Amino acid sequence: LTPYTPSILVSQSGRQALAPVLGARENEQDMDTFSSLKDLDYVDLMKDPSQITKTLADLLPPPLDVALLSEFEPGSPLTNLDRISGVGLLGAWADFEQESAESWARYDKVSAENLFRSAAGITPTLYKELVSPLLHVLPMTPGYDCSAAAALSCFHVFALQSRGAFDVRWCRGAISEKIFNPWAEQMQSSGVEIRGSSKVTALSNIKDSEKFKLTINENETIEDVDAVVFAVGATSMKKLVKDCPPVEEVSEPTDFARARGVTCVAVRLFLRPHETVTKNLLGGMHSESQLPPDVANAMKDSPVIVCGPNVGSIEQLAETGFCIYDLQRMHDEFAVSTEKTETNVPCAVLEVDFFRADLIANLNSDQEVAELALRAVAAALDVEPIDSDQILDVAVVRARDAVSHFSVGSSFLCPSVKLAKGIYMSGDWVDRAGHASWSTEKAVVTGRQAAEALSKDFGLKCETTIIPAAPDTEQLSTLRKVAKLFRDILPTMPGSNIPPAPWVLLNQITSSFRR
Repeated sequence: LTPYTPSILVSQSGRQALAPVLGARENEQDMDTFSSLKDLDYVDLMKDPSQITKTLADLLPPPLDVALLSEFEPGSPLTNLDRISGVGLLGAWADFEQESAESWARYDKVSAENLFRSAAGITPTLYKELVSPLLHVLPMTPGYDCSAAAALSCFHVFALQSRGAFDVRWCRGAISEKIFNPWAEQMQSSGVEIRGSSKVTALSNIKDSEKFKLTINENETIEDVDAVVFAVGATSMKKLVKDCPPVEEVSEPTDFARARGVTCVAVRLFLRPHETVTKNLLGGMHSESQLPPDVANAMKDSPVIVCGPNVGSIEQLAETGFCIYDLQRMHDEFAVSTEKTETNVPCAVLEVDFFRADLIANLNSDQEVAELALRAVAAALDVEPIDSDQILDVAVVRARDAVSHFSVGSSFLCPSVKLAKGIYMSGDWVDRAGHASWSTEKAVVTGRQAAEALSKDFGLKCETTIIPAAPDTEQLSTLRKVAKLFRDILPTMPGSNIPPAPWVLLNQITSSFRR
């Protein structure tokens, strides 16, 4: 993996902030912060006011420390009042418990946009410039189409739960090559058979037996199957279930037919290397790039750019978030090299991943997708577009409805890990109110849980340990107690049972007096 890498956040108004790497500071904070205040050299503090901000950040719980330490652009439309309004989210964040079915039921009925704008009372500018971009790249959907429960849980895991939660280390090559292939080889050496190009198309009962018959590629059958783990996404399960009577017959009512997916498009651009190698770039595994110098310098602080929707007012990006990666600074195989061999042709490598990208997936050719990606990069970085004739090669992956869509009410569609003896589920959309993890980690966790459940049902020995989700910080534990007290004595938002921000509550009270 790369070192921890900062991320640059871009909204439709341009670059907004550089999110710092905070995890490294954990080890610097073993001493009591309040005691350390007495030992500060206040003369030095006045010479370097940024130290005051860092000291104050040490006293605050995540994510308020990130808000203080992030480097916001001087031209950002975000004012101090906008940033302070984010404090309004603390009540709902503390009230929502990650592994509570009751919390999920309460917040899943409300959209993320309603939570942030109405209950938390954050300003429209903060929502547009900071919250909306994060919604478009984390749960990968606009706020009006995202469950408030999903947004809070996702933000908690990726950004809020502890100092450094927003820090990211990236794989230094293709994940299939670095992680999945060695994992597959390890399993195969233990006797596991892995069959590629073998699509499961049906599951049926065997008469007078507890076993199943599995149909692969519509014409090949496997008899006497003891157990099946459906390690598939929600939309794939929706297509499968009509041909799987044993799943339809289970006691747990799961409405797979209503499951939705998010379309993603990944574009990898192999570009003619610029004659000038830009050096001393920050934040990646490697510090040099052969992208055009204006592009490389626009990404100087980080090889990763996180972009919200409607960047550049490009039609296909109206509801599409995306990330830009300079792979020469992240992947060893693409690191700057002037040596040309049969297997190594020097080139700059840029990847752009689009989320909620149906309009892009519908473009007729990979060339059209590549040209759109170059326009998106130029708009996000505020540079001149790279000419399409600089493209040496392009790889486009269209993943239609492939990512779980956590829309309002979606948690009611999420099944448990065990549907019945012999039928199990795993994936990031499974058991959503269970283990508080997301994305690939959630898929791995539910996979291990499925292995445990299967082994218990069939009397097998299963040596697997599931790491519990990170515990609440001391500050969050305190906030949860305060939130519970307020829930017991103060009114909640009408129709939602969600605690409002203090200024929203005050507005409610004064409005009732005016009426």
